[in-house]
Amino acid sequence: MSEVVFLSNTNIQIASGSAAGDGVRISKLISSPLPEGAVLNGVVMDQDRLIEAIKLAWQANKLPKSEVTLIINSPQLRANRVDAPILADKKTTEFIERETRDSEYGRFQNPITGWYVVGKDAKAKTQKVVYETAEIDFVNKYVDIFGKAGLKLKTIHNGVQLATEYFTKQAAGKTVLYMILDGKSLVTIFFAEGKYYYDSTSRVFAQPGTPEFAREIYASVSSIRQFISAQHLTETVKDILFCGLAYSHVNQLANDILNLDSTVDISIAQPPQGTSVGSDQSQFPFFVYPIAGLRKIDERMPILKNTKQASKKTKEKSFMANLILPFSLILVVALIAYGVCFMVKMKKQAELDDVEKYINNQSVIDQVAEYDAMYDNMAEMGRIQGGVDILMDDLDSYPVPDSSINKSILEAAKKHDVNVDFNSYSASTGVFSITASSPEVEDINQFIADLMAMDIFENVNYTGYSLSSDGKSWQINVVCTLAGREPAAEEVN
Repeated sequence: MSEVVFLSNTNIQIASGSAAGDGVRISKLISSPLPEGAVLNGVVMDQDRLIEAIKLAWQANKLPKSEVTLIINSPQLRANRVDAPILADKKTTEFIERETRDSEYGRFQNPITGWYVVGKDAKAKTQKVVYETAEIDFVNKYVDIFGKAGLKLKTIHNGVQLATEYFTKQAAGKTVLYMILDGKSLVTIFFAEGKYYYDSTSRVFAQPGTPEFAREIYASVSSIRQFISAQHLTETVKDILFCGLAYSHVNQLANDILNLDSTVDISIAQPPQGTSVGSDQSQFPFFVYPIAGLRKIDERMPILKNTKQASKKTKEKSFMANLILPFSLILVVALIAYGVCFMVKMKKQAELDDVEKYINNQSVIDQVAEYDAMYDNMAEMGRIQGGVDILMDDLDSYPVPDSSINKSILEAAKKHDVNVDFNSYSASTGVFSITASSPEVEDINQFIADLMAMDIFENVNYTGYSLSSDGKSWQINVVCTLAGREPAAEEVN
């Protein structure tokens, strides 16, 4: 029996149970309030109030205090998947550390990584691995918080990746979206013919049960469809399984989206085969993350274990450095002194006299002074010329928003029957702001795809799908950043 804790922005969710084969057997599901602002997207904002809330939850429900697993969704605990060769654990750890060093996780100043295996291909001699990376201080802070609450953390995991693995078997052979709502945070997990392709996290602002909420959910569906189109997949998104909403709200959402797209079928998520929730299965959609954390995973290098090892190595290196440094300094000083004395002894007095005579020659002194002045002048001229060259390169490469830019945008819009309104242009940033509208969402998607393919733009961002008041067309705000110009080639005479 073990306890899995999920920290959302609003409450503490606890699943008490054990792994049972590929599934889980749940004995108790608990939700305890979390002080407002104590945790924000997995980052602790008020440590003292969080410690007190954890203590109260454990005391009120008389839960065991050891073997606790923590689940969080946070940009500070990044998770990713990689196909790695089947190697010994130490070699696999080295392989993953290279992957994290060369990836976006390199932005961490003092990172630590843990990993677990989610599948193997014996024929290809590869294994699919989920690796999780965070700052050492971020991990140690949670260990300290739970320690002060009287609990012992067993491991820490990213909730989205655990949920993805949890639903993988249920999604076998299907093209399906899983949507998990936690407060205002919406996680979308996409499977195509049973294969995991993509997950994303977005904010939801409308209240469940309202038409505005349905439009926000449908915008997420449209985003997935755009991803499918960009990846040249042939699958069609129809089935959506929702978690985090009551049955009545899911029914209302399904009815509202039918008015937007009759092909979309939304229903409440059911426990995958092998999950035993007990008599009240209505709690399941609200506890997906802690329930997924109860499953048995092939954890080869827990992030907590790696954190302890890294801290131990750091202390050992610090101790050795403090021990060796004084002796090293003494040895270096002694060698320098010996070398100086040896060179002085080997000098002949005659050579010393000649050198002093040459150094004190007035003509030599005057020539050195003249050289120094000329050198300083040349260096200053070189710095000025370098600055001018950089300025000219910047001016030559600065993007020019001439009529050809508007023409390219309008031609792409005409190709897909999309109307375009030019809103603004910022000369300081090189950013165009336009509004694209069309009765068909797919036409807008194809238009944006054409803009992305144009080399005149460095970046194309788009947000805010909205339906016009008459319900006949869709609109989206598009921000296009002009690419710098290539400098003109110099003419050769």
